[in-house]
Formats: sequence, C-alpha cells, structure tokens
Amino acid sequence: MGAGYASQFTRNTVKVGDLTIPYFKGGRGQPLLYLHGLSGWGRWESYHIAFGITNLVYAPQLPGWQDGQVPAGITSVRDYARVMVQFLDAVGVGTVDLVGHSFGGWVALALTVEQPARVSRLVLVDTMGLHAPEAPAATLEAMGEEAFLRAAFAQSGVVVVRGDFGGVVEDMRKGQEFDKQWKSRAIVAKLVRGHYAAPELTQEVRTITADTLIVWGREDGIVPWQHGEMLAAAIPHAKFAVIAEAGHTPMREKRETFQRLVHNFLIGQEEELERDAMVKV
Repeated sequence: MGAGYASQFTRNTVKVGDLTIPYFKGGRGQPLLYLHGLSGWGRWESYHIAFGITNLVYAPQLPGWQDGQVPAGITSVRDYARVMVQFLDAVGVGTVDLVGHSFGGWVALALTVEQPARVSRLVLVDTMGLHAPEAPAATLEAMGEEAFLRAAFAQSGVVVVRGDFGGVVEDMRKGQEFDKQWKSRAIVAKLVRGHYAAPELTQEVRTITADTLIVWGREDGIVPWQHGEMLAAAIPHAKFAVIAEAGHTPMREKRETFQRLVHNFLIGQEEELERDAMVKV
C-alpha cells in the first residue's frame, strides 16, 4: 500500500442520534479516527493522506463546526467524546488509532479516559484542556484578531506556505487557515465559557495505557508547549516531541517533520529526526 491509496477518499455522512455528521474516509488498514481542532474541517488534507498510508482514516466534522452553532444536546467536551464513540459505533468501527489536534485533542483525551479499550495508539497535537497554572492556555474570547494571529502562528506575516508541490506566498492574516481558526475560536469559547482547564481530566490521564505520542509547536501561544510536557509526564507510555518554528498547527507549519514523527509512531519505527524536532521519552 502506498500514497495512491492514501490520496483516495470519499465524503460521507452518518446519523448519530439526531445529528448528521459529515466525515472523510480514506486509506487502508487499521482504523484511525482524526479529530480536528481550531484548524477546522472541510478538505482532505496532506496529513490525512499521510495517515492514510498506514491506516484507514475517518475524519469527522465535530458538530457545531458547520454552522458555528453547538447543538443543544452538547454542553461539554465529554459530550463531544460520547458523540464520537457513537460515531464509531455508527460506522461500524471498534478499536482505533486516535489522533486529536487542539480542541479535538481535548475530546480525544476524554474519549480515551472513558473508553480505554477503544484506543490502540493515541496521538495528541497541541491539545487543549490541561490544567497548567504555571503556563496557562490563552483565553480565546479575550483575544483580538492580531493577538490571536501572533499566538496561533510561529510566523504571522507574509510567508511561503509549503504545499505538496512547492509553495505559495500567503499573507497569514488574510489566509484561509487564519479565517478557519478564528471562527473555530468563537465556537470553543462559547462551549467552554472561560474554563479552558479541566483539573479532573488532568488527573485522569494518568490512567491512559495506550502508547501515546505528544507533538507540540514550540511557538504555540494558544496552548504553551509546557502542557505537552506535563501530559508526557502523566501518561505512562508517552513520548513527547517539540517542533521548533511551529505554532498551534505544526502539521501545517512544519509539515514534513510532523508527518514523519506520526508515521514512525504509527508503524512502531524509531528513527533519528531532523534538528527541528526535539523528542523526549
């Protein structure tokens, strides 16, 4: 199996109770559930393709992200976790490799704590929800656009955004990625109502037994990298990788390094990494 299989995907929907959840499906192998964060949903991304080389990827859109309105029945991160368990049941999937980014990482933590038998391997990327008083997460509703831009991205001006076939010049402030994260910020802020730390979950993660990879952008100003270090210390079988010159979305800002880290973890391969990734075991 190669990148050809991984690049093929379908757009699907499934009923979960009263909710209709759209999702991407692509790749082949062990099922992998990818939960998006502030970067949102809407395209089959290059990191989905990378996951699809080793796994059959399911990438749902979290309820509320389509129209900016969180459904009335969802009032907490744990509610999102339960909906995602129901999603897996609806698509006929049992045990998964689970990857969560940002808010999706928070949901992934809650899902793993509540349903440990459903998770084979766990990847957490710049994950929200940890109680870290010495390095608190940003209060999203208090941030203006410029402050959010500087916090979310390692480079916030005009940059060359690297793609699969070269790169294009983009003004980050006017780009699609900023727009998606800014809109997602409002959804998360409305849901958590100022409570960006879950002290009980911070303790419960110690019960996670799945092999875990934690990846963080060193320049993340939304959720500081110290949160990843705390998670790695709390989860028994965890590795921690910090990627230099990356902010809240290392899968975009340091695409090759991120994909290599996760790919090696998913296939159980140890390999020396580029200088821009520092790994702690």
